[in-house]
Amino acid sequence: MPRYLVHFKYSPEGAKGLLKEKAASREAAIRKAYEGVGGKVEALYWATGGEYTGTVVVELPDAATGAALMMVVGATGAFDGVQSTEALTSSELDRALAKTIAYRAPGH
Repeated sequence: MPRYLVHFKYSPEGAKGLLKEKAASREAAIRKAYEGVGGKVEALYWATGGEYTGTVVVELPDAATGAALMMVVGATGAFDGVQSTEALTSSELDRALAKTIAYRAPGH
């Protein structure tokens, strides 16, 4: 299954909820959401500074499943930002680099 790095930033309302529920409760809810769509949470990291509140490393069946999850989560209003990036292993990147792509940059 494809892996994703999902960086999230709670909105002020989401941060209030985190203070009320505590991190372990939110982690359980996050795991339940991903597992409910056939995914798996590999790790969850909370950040105490910087742009994001935390990062989740997850496996998902496909990009459409990830998009559906992000739409539902985003619609709650609990987040000011969510960024999802597909993560590749070295062998996956090597396979990508081995592909031949015909492309000409503008002006060349």
